[in-house]
Amino acid sequence: MRVTVVALAFSSTLLACGSDDDPTFPIESHCNPLGIDSCTAPWPSSVFEVADTTTATGRKLAIPDGALLTNANAAPVDPAAWNRADGFSAAAPMVTIFPGGIDGSTLVNQTRFGDSIGPDATTVLLDMTTGERVAHFAELDMTAAEADRQAIIIRAAARLTGGHRYAVAITRAVKSKTGGDLPVSPGFQAILDGTTTSHPLLEAARPRLVEALDALDAAGFPRAELALAWDFTVASDDFVRRAPRSARDQALAALDATPSTYRIDSDAPVGDGAQIRRRVDGFFKAPLFLTQDGAYAPGTVLDLDANGLPVLHGMYDAPFTAIIPDCAYRSQTPVGMMIYGHGLNGSGEQAASGAVRETAAAACVITVGTDMRGMSERDIGNIARSLTDLNVSSEIFDVLVQGVANHVSLARAMETVMATSLFVCRAEDVAATGCTQGAQLADPTKLFYYGLSQGHIFGTTFVAYTPNIRRGVVGVGGGNYSIMLERSTNWPTYRQILHGAYPDDFDVVLAINLFQQRWDQTETSGVSDIVLDGTPLGVAPRQLLLHMAIGDDQVPNLATEWQARTMGIPVLEPSPYVPYGMTGMAGPIAGGSALVIMDGGAPPVPLTNEPSPDTGMHGLTRSQAASRRQIDHFFRTGEVRNECDGACFCAEGKCD
Repeated sequence: MRVTVVALAFSSTLLACGSDDDPTFPIESHCNPLGIDSCTAPWPSSVFEVADTTTATGRKLAIPDGALLTNANAAPVDPAAWNRADGFSAAAPMVTIFPGGIDGSTLVNQTRFGDSIGPDATTVLLDMTTGERVAHFAELDMTAAEADRQAIIIRAAARLTGGHRYAVAITRAVKSKTGGDLPVSPGFQAILDGTTTSHPLLEAARPRLVEALDALDAAGFPRAELALAWDFTVASDDFVRRAPRSARDQALAALDATPSTYRIDSDAPVGDGAQIRRRVDGFFKAPLFLTQDGAYAPGTVLDLDANGLPVLHGMYDAPFTAIIPDCAYRSQTPVGMMIYGHGLNGSGEQAASGAVRETAAAACVITVGTDMRGMSERDIGNIARSLTDLNVSSEIFDVLVQGVANHVSLARAMETVMATSLFVCRAEDVAATGCTQGAQLADPTKLFYYGLSQGHIFGTTFVAYTPNIRRGVVGVGGGNYSIMLERSTNWPTYRQILHGAYPDDFDVVLAINLFQQRWDQTETSGVSDIVLDGTPLGVAPRQLLLHMAIGDDQVPNLATEWQARTMGIPVLEPSPYVPYGMTGMAGPIAGGSALVIMDGGAPPVPLTNEPSPDTGMHGLTRSQAASRRQIDHFFRTGEVRNECDGACFCAEGKCD
């Protein structure tokens, strides 16, 4: 929603819409009084919070009706789904706009994270709970057509801490496009001057805003140096994880009471059987938490009770595709099993794709995939609907919790009924492989995960919630969709749909921010800080190996590095480079986790929030023999070992 205001301390006279309650204060009573020319910005902001003693943070979102976006069909976004939260996203950026736009050269960009916590930083992100400065970078929305609607976007280097309170400041060292000072909003000027207004949100937030200014002053950024400052509370980890954890726990309890079953639709040999001998397609039973019997249809959402927790509706059929490598029949002992996570809006059938077959054979693991319910091929219609009307976005974001439950249920089926009755030596296998008829091919105690792209992004969450996954490999993905989307070659098609419904460029930025808040419960951003520990989610510690290709055009390196920094893992050395805030560690790394960086010779990608040119690097890691050897060794031993000839310069043949 766009609102034009009078900006105090701004030499130009702007049109004022005025407040119904106080015509002298030029911002409507339901809008953020700290912003200029936007009802919502700056975002996220404590002006949209209220005290609530029943929540983990002591706060709750209270976004008024009419404060969020309105689409081209004049449908305002209902804030109810966002107002369930006890704070804002730990991953989404901080955004606002200024009339006339900003000179981007006055911002600290992504190549200078260290400068953002130095004394001369032009933007500030301060953890008010600890008093520590937070590394970040700031950029302009280069997709905006007009300077007046061009967002300034402040992105933290890693996940913010759940439940903590943060202050954000844009200093006067940030200049307008013409080189002058940025305009100061009426609301912020009133806070600086101590002038009382009749704006209800501003006056309710005033004590906290003054506290934020005091904290910034103590950190070396006095009021006189600030063009704008605000604060916000990050949602508690308990809130972010409560729905998927509840679905996981209910699913496992239901499967304890009613053991897993499956049915086979097709069971056929694969080629000459030299690499993969058998492919099986069918369905397994998974506990259902969706309305409309789980139909792939408009209106199917996660059924939530009065406490916002998923409601179990019995069982339903979820699809699976399994491949059994030839080596599993010839092994002297049962082999491990691997769940494969598919790519963007794909399906579980990708478990039988070429690169996955190569990996399954190299690591000698039986591999099974299922659909990521909520963002699978069959969900594309609901995804398009959600982009045109955020009011139906629960058909994606909440349904993804069912996707987590499906993967947890698949793991249980693999460990039990599939291991004992599906993955066995049949009479027709004996002559060809020498296996013993009826012998169990799979070891149910060796359960692994491998996911690529979207299968990395959500796969980190599957690894975090699934009880018995020992180790996982996730490649060419990362954390924090809000940093990935605009930089991805996949985004322009989706942006066209979103921008058609929300034609204001700043509204697109806000929409992505709103999306991130809902994605947090199922994508990497919700668990990246605790996935290795496991204890907060009631599971044993586990290991993760991250694969990244320099210049990835579909998932930017920024997102992978963001996840790796949040996890606190090292970079396996020798490496083409070591990202900011990380340490290099020579291999082999025993019993731990690591980021492995591969260089395929891609040209430099833009340092802006625009799609990269097609570099082809998104497929690099899955195609390298070194990757497959590394996965095999990691699964078998828990050791991260360098399989390249020195640093992984794949274009030079060092990854063969």
